[in-house]
Amino acid sequence: MSTSLLLTVVTPLAVVLDALPVQAVRAADRSGWFGILPSHDDLLTVLEVSVLVYRDPEGREHFVGMRGGVLQVSGRRHVRVTTREALLSDDLPALQQQVKERLQKTAQDEATIHSRLAHLESAVLHRMADYLRTANPTLTSPQGGTK
Repeated sequence: MSTSLLLTVVTPLAVVLDALPVQAVRAADRSGWFGILPSHDDLLTVLEVSVLVYRDPEGREHFVGMRGGVLQVSGRRHVRVTTREALLSDDLPALQQQVKERLQKTAQDEATIHSRLAHLESAVLHRMADYLRTANPTLTSPQGGTK
């Protein structure tokens, strides 16, 4: 039996952890929390938005805040997590604060994008109305109003 797992965590933009030796991994899928130790059977599961916990060879716990993802165990030793976003921390309260700040920033960014899209939509509608008025002058009456 192998004495460690190799943990890899990747996002679309970065390799967050690359074959890091660990003693154990805990994660959560739709059915709840589960643990992985060396010699675990192969597994493929969809993770919830949650915190993955892993224990390093010295027994210290570390945390990875994730926006869901997919966890795969292969070869009874390799644990690979693919997620949209991951935040690392050795301190759970600090990770909680990081996640809160990230969510607030995301909400602000989404509000800005929504506002810009609404402005763009309004501009497109005005341009279309102007085009239709000039392309079909019979839509306006001699008094300047519409028919």
